[in-house]
Amino acid sequence: MSKAPKKLVGRPATDERGNSTWKWVGESGTEIETGLVKALGEGLSLEPVPQKVNLDPYSQTPSQSKEKTKGRSLDDMRRLNEEMKREHEQLVKSLRARPARKADSHPTRALRLRFAARELLVDQRHTSITIGRGEDNHVVVTGEGISRLHARIEISRNKFELIDQSANGTYVQTADGVESFLRRDRLQLKGQGMIGLGRRPRPGAPGIIRFTCEEV
Repeated sequence: MSKAPKKLVGRPATDERGNSTWKWVGESGTEIETGLVKALGEGLSLEPVPQKVNLDPYSQTPSQSKEKTKGRSLDDMRRLNEEMKREHEQLVKSLRARPARKADSHPTRALRLRFAARELLVDQRHTSITIGRGEDNHVVVTGEGISRLHARIEISRNKFELIDQSANGTYVQTADGVESFLRRDRLQLKGQGMIGLGRRPRPGAPGIIRFTCEEV
């Protein structure tokens, strides 16, 4: 046996979609609730009236979860800002407390040359000397195989270099017995030793130039 249809009371209000709102009562005649008439057929299909939806996004109240998320985001940003501020202050304090770093400096160096009874110095004040048989050289050495401007010694970047400009070349022998020969080339002088123009240097031989690298 089919269920008796609900008894409707009052006049319906129709919305844009053609749905109507009614008040209906039960068998006792007591009003129970307001329903939305969805369709008419054999009886009535009633559903609770939905809450009014506000379509204006600027007038809507954010949900509780969104409010909580927004609150957490603002708190996180404030906390991160405070942490960055503290780290910056600590960095500034550490930099101010750190002693100033002195610029790396090389020791002042000098090259001492000894020839016959003469002694010459190559340093930051006297950066270059010339060697040869010409009278205008700083060190005048005469003999077979020696060019007019045979070689020169100069300081460059706190290093001493022997630069050969001759036809017969220049020999260098260090105190530990290492021998080098260069012609139209350059060689860095280190420690101490002997220089021979056009021939190998031998202790006691004429025309030998002795050198010593010193730190002042």
